[in-house]
Amino acid sequence: MPSGFLNVYKPVGMSSHQVIQEIRRLTGQKQVGHAGTLDPMAEGVLPVAIGSYTRLLEWTNLKPKVYQAEMTFGTQTHSGDRTGYRVAESGPPYPSREQIEEAIFWLQGEIRQFPPQVSALKQNGRRAYDIVRHGHSVWLGPRPTIIEHIRIVEGHNGYWTLEFTVGPGTYIRALVRDLGFLLGQAATMRSLIRTRVGYFTVETAYHLEQIQNEPDWTRMLLTGPALLTIPSVCVNSQQRSDLIHGKYSGIPHLPGFHGIMGLSYEGQVVAVIEGPPWRFRKVLAKDE
Repeated sequence: MPSGFLNVYKPVGMSSHQVIQEIRRLTGQKQVGHAGTLDPMAEGVLPVAIGSYTRLLEWTNLKPKVYQAEMTFGTQTHSGDRTGYRVAESGPPYPSREQIEEAIFWLQGEIRQFPPQVSALKQNGRRAYDIVRHGHSVWLGPRPTIIEHIRIVEGHNGYWTLEFTVGPGTYIRALVRDLGFLLGQAATMRSLIRTRVGYFTVETAYHLEQIQNEPDWTRMLLTGPALLTIPSVCVNSQQRSDLIHGKYSGIPHLPGFHGIMGLSYEGQVVAVIEGPPWRFRKVLAKDE
């Protein structure tokens, strides 16, 4: 069974789940999962795990996450993006570049962010977007997140493009909304591209059409242990064979190492262990 990570470019208009369904269809694989959901209106990098690598998602390096967003001053929507209905307006004079840079300073670092009311977060067991869809307002409590960096890419007057480097769980729509608040303006996110998720970059991402037209899509798979957040050591062919069968004799001598570690053979992760004393957390190759 082919296993590895596929760096997919999610198009606008599809949900992350729909992309997974399409990858299953194109590859014929049943074990497919993704890391880091993107809203249907967003596009860009979507790391997809295939085969036994779906069991490595908890250790996949997904930091940093980098987004590029187009935003406008003058209108605010209930969802925070162009798909929502208008709830506030403002007008010129619009902020200057210097004023925006000064406001950005207050949004960086470790912050507590109020998520948009149109989100997949739950309140009293119901998705927030479902509550809003039925005509009710929902106010979600603040959530801690890390904003590593925000920079202006380009823009003028009421139209700006910004780049955000953020931690997991951050809503770029909410950052755009809050930037508008700081500047005394209504603000809406018009488009969003995720350009990087850890090791996965937009420059190396494959569009669905490319995967469909590739005779051997397995050549697109990434398997190296550098994709993981845990350290890794290489094993020889005999150790690999033992590991496949769940034998502890396949675990090499690891003086000075402790915690969770990956074991790989020729660039393919074979197992994940924890210790000492060493025990198996995952054995991947037995699924092949």
